[in-house]
Amino acid sequence: MKVERIRDPESLEELKDSWNELLVSSEQNCIFLTHEWISSWWKCFSEDNSLEILIFKDQEGSLAGIAPFLIENKTLRFIASQEVSDYCDVITHKETREEFYQNLLSYLKKNYSDVGKIELMNLKASSPTLSFLPGLAPEYGYSSFYTETEVAPLLELPSSYEDYMKGLSKKNRHELQRKLKRIESLEGVKITKVTDTRELQPSLGKFIALHKEGSPSKERFWKKKGMSDFFQEVASRLALQKWVELNLLFYEDRIMAALLNFSYADTIYFYNVSFNKDFARYSPGLFLFNHCIKQAIQEGKRKADFLRGREKYKYYFGAEDSKIFRLILTPGKSEE
Repeated sequence: MKVERIRDPESLEELKDSWNELLVSSEQNCIFLTHEWISSWWKCFSEDNSLEILIFKDQEGSLAGIAPFLIENKTLRFIASQEVSDYCDVITHKETREEFYQNLLSYLKKNYSDVGKIELMNLKASSPTLSFLPGLAPEYGYSSFYTETEVAPLLELPSSYEDYMKGLSKKNRHELQRKLKRIESLEGVKITKVTDTRELQPSLGKFIALHKEGSPSKERFWKKKGMSDFFQEVASRLALQKWVELNLLFYEDRIMAALLNFSYADTIYFYNVSFNKDFARYSPGLFLFNHCIKQAIQEGKRKADFLRGREKYKYYFGAEDSKIFRLILTPGKSEE
């Protein structure tokens, strides 16, 4: 494979179409690896980091793999911070993935001798990176170890909402139905789904303002440099592809809750929820989650991904843990 090194944002932008075409055909396909997500992150958070995207092409010159890296403090990492990207990975064709990983390690050894550590965060348990790199690493002079860092509750969706409700435990189904009736009994309740770019910007501002009120930690999150800019930027880009939706639950003219989702391929990603504390007794967040699950099933989605974190409400909807790992490579073979 031929390897090209991308170190400037202009060259990154030029890769958009071929990047996403490769992603769709890969095992790593998810919203957080789209060109829109990666390029938005770099625009808002790059600071003093060095862009180090490695492009792998086959003998015909077609794109066969992407390693979206950056260098920070002599550590090679994936682009996109752990805070905003629930999953990270390289992108490969299934048919040539072993050759890709061999070429990747060979290139890293020859060209990144000054890097002290390669730290690959937020890898899914199903990632071929976890399957191939630890076994290949010693051949190229690297030792490796990986650890489970978090879980991401995942819900497999059936073909109908009725089947979904039947699949819940009797206790959860009864409790959910009881809480749904609380809001359904109110007059003046409506749900608005925002997907249009022009409407999304002001609505996202309302979501952020409501989320800040949730807790001091959430307020600190939005105060971090570039955070609000990133979400405005990435939402605008994803909206052009119809991959983002902001669901707002209103009681008359007041927002009860807001749920930011990404609708991509066969999965609905529940990214973040915020709610008005004045309406906490009505469980407006649960109402919105149920609405979006029902809508996702009707649209033919196969999975609802609640993303990282063990929040109790995720299991309430029947989600089950999927593991997330960190893989570290360091120069020098292990002594095993």
